[in-house]
Amino acid sequence: SGTGEVLGFLENTYGGTSVDNEEKATKEMVIDVLNTVGGFIAPGGLLFLERHLSNLLGFHGPSSSNPITLYSYEGNQFCRLVREVLTELDLVYELRNVGKKSSRRNELSEITGGSTQCPFLIDPNTGVQMAESVDIIRYLYEKYALYTPPIEFLEFMSKRLLGPLKPVLHTAAKLQAGYKDDDRSEYDAAIAGAKSQIDEEINQEGIVIYTYSLSPFSLAATRLLDQAGLPYKEISLGREWQPGLIAEGGSAKRAALLEMTGQSSLPHVFVGGKSIGGLYSGTPGLISALEKGEISKAT
Repeated sequence: SGTGEVLGFLENTYGGTSVDNEEKATKEMVIDVLNTVGGFIAPGGLLFLERHLSNLLGFHGPSSSNPITLYSYEGNQFCRLVREVLTELDLVYELRNVGKKSSRRNELSEITGGSTQCPFLIDPNTGVQMAESVDIIRYLYEKYALYTPPIEFLEFMSKRLLGPLKPVLHTAAKLQAGYKDDDRSEYDAAIAGAKSQIDEEINQEGIVIYTYSLSPFSLAATRLLDQAGLPYKEISLGREWQPGLIAEGGSAKRAALLEMTGQSSLPHVFVGGKSIGGLYSGTPGLISALEKGEISKAT
């Protein structure tokens, strides 16, 4: 879509603006949108992500050779959370209910040295014994999940909010890199240099990921790769996309990535020199690639 369509979208959505100088008006409105949207997504999304790590769902990893034992109270919500994770990871386990008059209560007390706190997990495959639902859930994901995918909130933000804003973000990427309709010489030179640098960075074996340090999407992407045990090279373009936060040369690289792949948002993942997109978007996107087993440790 062209500048006129972007202006129309911004005026209808965010309020009218007198447009005497089309380029100036476009730039001011785009930056205002970025400041509003980016200010919410970066710190707010990051905090939301951190606070909900214990509630993430996992994908099946290695199975347990011997059944795991879980001591549990039937109606306890924390015990229920652990049972749901065991089921989600398709792990075979023996459930031992510890009611007030159950002989299992004395059995658990002998194992723990007097405590009947539940949930209490015993993994004969590793020798691990632990209480506290948060610790148990973290252990199960780290031991038996291939990786822990991001919360649904990030997917909602990616598809419902950032998706419709793509024309705005694409225009902003070019403007921040110095694009001018009447004189493209400096812009074209900067983009050519950035493309050359990107080609050098991605044309190697393995995984290369471009990120922003404050982006919850970038944080989620690198965590997925870490949890999957996949080595990668991370290249940061600054703290965020907003003016004043993006690194020197980051604007040109962002615009160059847009011209090379059609995507200006980060994270942006390359595997063996080929773009697979971001966390959710792209061909096929990082999460889809991991789910389908399209990225291996031998990549």
